[in-house]
Amino acid sequence: MDVFKRSREFLVKSILDMEFTMFRAVNGDLNASCQEKPDAFRKIRGSIYDFWSHEMLESYFKDLVVAARTGRNLVFEKYARMDNKIPKVNMNPLIDNIVEIEQKWQDDLKKKYPAVYSQTCRDTNMALDGSNFKVYLASELETYSDNTLQNYWSHIKKAFDDGENLSIEMLRQLAKKSGIDSLEKLETLIQAEM
Repeated sequence: MDVFKRSREFLVKSILDMEFTMFRAVNGDLNASCQEKPDAFRKIRGSIYDFWSHEMLESYFKDLVVAARTGRNLVFEKYARMDNKIPKVNMNPLIDNIVEIEQKWQDDLKKKYPAVYSQTCRDTNMALDGSNFKVYLASELETYSDNTLQNYWSHIKKAFDDGENLSIEMLRQLAKKSGIDSLEKLETLIQAEM
């Protein structure tokens, strides 16, 4: 146990800094446009971490620190797994449980906000690459330590059992950070542009 508890702000900023450094070092077939847009990267990833528990943030922060010290690039590993270029990094069975709940949240999001979903989410089609939500999420989860996975599972299982949809809440937060006060308004704006 740490002698002191790091603030959420410190943890989120540190996580985003470390992730972006790792992200910038990934040289795939095509570099993603957000590799050159740190503010967009931080806004999108930060919206996710707004809904993580303090324990999740602490554990993942430690994962990133350990990875950096040992020369691992967790973002590279995620993308390599998405493209099936390396074998599984973590076989923890909680990964499948987490993906199952988050897939249900994505399906609900797609029904309620189809235009938002089509513009902001990975598809739930049967593709076996990173364009598929399940492949993307599982590939990221494989880079987490077992402790982070346990914290993640406990957090989303409770939210799911309480009838919450954290995928919708994260997108609602992202819309607010972009100056749009509701997902309903964002849905209308996107539909008008289609």
